[in-house]
Amino acid sequence: MTDLVPSDTQPVAQPSKQSAGSPELRRHAASLWLIAIIFAIAMSFTTVPTTLWSLYESAENYSTMMVTVAFTSYSFGVLLSLVLLGHISDWRGRRPLIAASLLCQVAAAVALMATQAFIPVVIARFVSGIGVGTLTATATAYLAELAVAGGRISPSIALVIATAANLGGLGAGPLVGGALAQWAPDPLVVPYGSYLVLLIICLGALWLEPETVAIRPQQYHPQRIRVQRADQAGYMVAIGVGAATFCVQGLSTSLFPQLLGWLGIHSRFWQGLLVACVLFASATTQIMMRSLAASRLILTGLPAIGLGVVLMLCGVISVNGVLFALGGIIGGAGGGSAFRGALARAQQLAPADAQGEAAAGVFVGAYLGMSVPVLGIGFASLAGVPIRISVAVFTLFVLAFAIFLAIGTVRTRRRNFPSRRFGKNADGYD
Repeated sequence: MTDLVPSDTQPVAQPSKQSAGSPELRRHAASLWLIAIIFAIAMSFTTVPTTLWSLYESAENYSTMMVTVAFTSYSFGVLLSLVLLGHISDWRGRRPLIAASLLCQVAAAVALMATQAFIPVVIARFVSGIGVGTLTATATAYLAELAVAGGRISPSIALVIATAANLGGLGAGPLVGGALAQWAPDPLVVPYGSYLVLLIICLGALWLEPETVAIRPQQYHPQRIRVQRADQAGYMVAIGVGAATFCVQGLSTSLFPQLLGWLGIHSRFWQGLLVACVLFASATTQIMMRSLAASRLILTGLPAIGLGVVLMLCGVISVNGVLFALGGIIGGAGGGSAFRGALARAQQLAPADAQGEAAAGVFVGAYLGMSVPVLGIGFASLAGVPIRISVAVFTLFVLAFAIFLAIGTVRTRRRNFPSRRFGKNADGYD
């Protein structure tokens, strides 16, 4: 998951005319880095269970279906929160919403420490997802506003920091969880307890930070999703690209470690490291390729996703964990590029006052792509379909979907940006 652009931001902080060494500027500059750390820790907590699901299978007799339900409950929590809560900080303030998100993670950590029973785990993961949907847009906007107020970092660099904190945190979770599962005692308690301490520290540190939004009365409304009617075909393609990119991420953060174990990689540390590499690859491409035009990002990312899932399929067929993991990493890298392009394309097609609404639609598509195919694998296992067959069908579906979306991207690109006059590329930018 990456940045969500808020639709109605009214920051208090403005570029300051104070000297670069003034205490107020130094405070805002320091706050930017602290909020980035809080953002990364909260996101990292959400992926800690990735390398622990196999322990739930052995200790609590979880089936593949139960693992996928527990995983997708998180995704549906994020979806609900994105639509209902993620934009409230635009008029209620950044700090209260981040605090609420951290409290959701604290509650989830306490529940996951207390019990491994299926229903409480599902509820805890759902609550964690609610917190993440609230946090992502809020923290991203907060970092941009702190950058403006501090005067030392541009908002565009703040966006890079937000992306690194978001996806870097997501990648760190499986790595930390895998290391603790490998070497720590009581691996279904210690990882959550460690993060519980960090989250409580984050809550305390948050209240030392300045607010950047003037709290004002406003009638509540859910996050709207819209673009101009004439551009709806291009927008639907962008939503589809978002869904395709998160398919690989969904498999990586749910069943990837179990599949690696079946393919011969049994160390939970190595499983966590390989999942982390998938997410780090996504973060790297989002950051390194952010200056490319939207269509170029999509048309670079989708073939990489296709190549990645083909390698994953080959790994399943040949029972080769290294090949399977390599495919996941390449697919993750392609997903980062394509997702950044999908967000950019959606916002190009939206009017100036609907940027948040356009981005929200891409995120809804993305989290449906993350959850629905994985849930399908779970239902297939319930029907007795071997997991290797389900994963093979999954990879072929993603490959076909990527090809379809690449064709749709080219067609809608020509329709929406037909002219190359005045030195502009097909996305309308110099």
